[in-house]
Amino acid sequence: MLRMRRWVILAMLLSLHAALMAPAESDFERIWLLIHFGLFLIWQPFISAERELNVIAVGLLMGITTVVLYSLAGWMLVTWIAILIGIMGGKVFTLQPGRRGLFYLVAVFYLFAVLLMWTVPVSLLKISNLPAGIYGVAFMLLPLTLSPMLVLPFRGEDEATNQVFDFFYSLFVFQLVVVLVLGSIAAMRVTENQYFQAVLLTVLSFAGALFVLSIMWGPRAGFGGLRTYFSRYLMSVGMPFELWMRRVAALSEGESSSAQFLAHAMQEVALTPWIMGGEWRSTGGKEGNSGGEKAGTFGIKTAHAASFRYHQLDVTFFTAMPLSPALFLHARLLAQVIGEFYEGKRREQVLKQNAYMQAVHETGARLTHDIKNLLQSLYALTSAGIAHQDASQHLPERRESSRYEAMLVRQLPQLSKRLQTTLDKLQNPDIGRTGVAMTAQDWWADVTTRHAGSGATFLVRGDLNVTVPTALFDTVLENCLENARKKKEREPNMVIRIELSTEPAPSLAIIDDGSPIPSAKLEMLFVAPIANSRQGGLGIGLYQARRLAEQQGYLLTLATNEIGQVRFEVSNK
Repeated sequence: MLRMRRWVILAMLLSLHAALMAPAESDFERIWLLIHFGLFLIWQPFISAERELNVIAVGLLMGITTVVLYSLAGWMLVTWIAILIGIMGGKVFTLQPGRRGLFYLVAVFYLFAVLLMWTVPVSLLKISNLPAGIYGVAFMLLPLTLSPMLVLPFRGEDEATNQVFDFFYSLFVFQLVVVLVLGSIAAMRVTENQYFQAVLLTVLSFAGALFVLSIMWGPRAGFGGLRTYFSRYLMSVGMPFELWMRRVAALSEGESSSAQFLAHAMQEVALTPWIMGGEWRSTGGKEGNSGGEKAGTFGIKTAHAASFRYHQLDVTFFTAMPLSPALFLHARLLAQVIGEFYEGKRREQVLKQNAYMQAVHETGARLTHDIKNLLQSLYALTSAGIAHQDASQHLPERRESSRYEAMLVRQLPQLSKRLQTTLDKLQNPDIGRTGVAMTAQDWWADVTTRHAGSGATFLVRGDLNVTVPTALFDTVLENCLENARKKKEREPNMVIRIELSTEPAPSLAIIDDGSPIPSAKLEMLFVAPIANSRQGGLGIGLYQARRLAEQQGYLLTLATNEIGQVRFEVSNK
């Protein structure tokens, strides 16, 4: 049946033409109109052919058909042709021009021509003195305008789709027909009751008005045209959207909590007259110190709901009536704006939480390494005590005791000072970023004494009366020296050197002549823990030392990484 629609439409139009050309109010006219209505019911695009009509619909169709066929009033025929033009004109705008638009465009042209050339003057105005040749043109030539419909592209299967009739465009075309007909009748007062002159004047005037309107609708230079104001009206739908957006943006700037922002934004939405109520639900997970699902409502629930989802936010608006396409677009835009602002506030809170946890982690990591360094120093003292017991068996007891006691006298004040500094950092982490400065001479004397038994050689250059950052240099020295000791266990012949230079600025270097650091580990050095770092002694300690150096304006680098020359250096930027 779908394949026969081309012929159904042609037969429908030809039967209408035969009815219009028949004598007025004759049985011949009624018969052709009855055939025309039957073919229209077969073709009609409103109700699916498989759908069963109820008794009320059948009775209404039969009643309208009976009234039209009985009365055959001229205004009824004009109205019916105007309705046909509206239906087929709506299809011209809805369908793709390359496929079926031209097919219905030819039908619309024929209906326009037969309406203005014959139906209005003959059936509606009852004009008896028509110009010579009008009947011949209407009877013979107008049906020939339908001949292109025999070959133009047309697929009956497309008629089974949902979007085969556009009510808005059909209504617009119907109003165009009404304006042309009524305008032609009104223009007859100007043309001294000359109908065809009035039609020509009306068509030209209407074409000029449409031409001016098309220029004003979308001008190429200057302002945006009438379409800008029309779009603004559709988007505002009775509510100043710009003011609403400004209030929501102000809420986003003033509210630090995403939950509070969402609640206040929904209060702004509640001011919209066509929204009766709403509800929202967020499944964004933990927020601050409280987690879980968050939900809320406002207004009342109605039978008409529109639901939207953006990111982790589900929003439902309840309205007093079903939403039109423009209102639905507006509601979706409201929900999207709120969803984007809410997601931004939620991510901001997550970033703040992560920054806080990172600060806590870094503080704890720095203190952990301070404690590790203290434990290493205590281990050196206890190891010296064990060595003192072993040596006392071979050397005079008095001399060994005096050596050990002298070392304790030197080391215990330093350990006490470092323990106090670590305790101070626990109470105020910012202390670790500045450290305590002392003269290079005092610090170097303490270092040479403290690490006298480490097997390293010491070298100093420059004026030792300048100050050095003791906390930073201690951290770098003990981490690098510990890594070098572990490396020396694998390479016993390796030599370790500790160099302090004060020219032109204080710098400290720890150097060994062992094997270089593998290239696979260089990329993550000073950045993150290194895989299998225990084997090479390169772990998180260097990362923390690098961060501490940057905080105090210094830079810790691997200055040289060659066979026989591995040099870690901390210097002023």
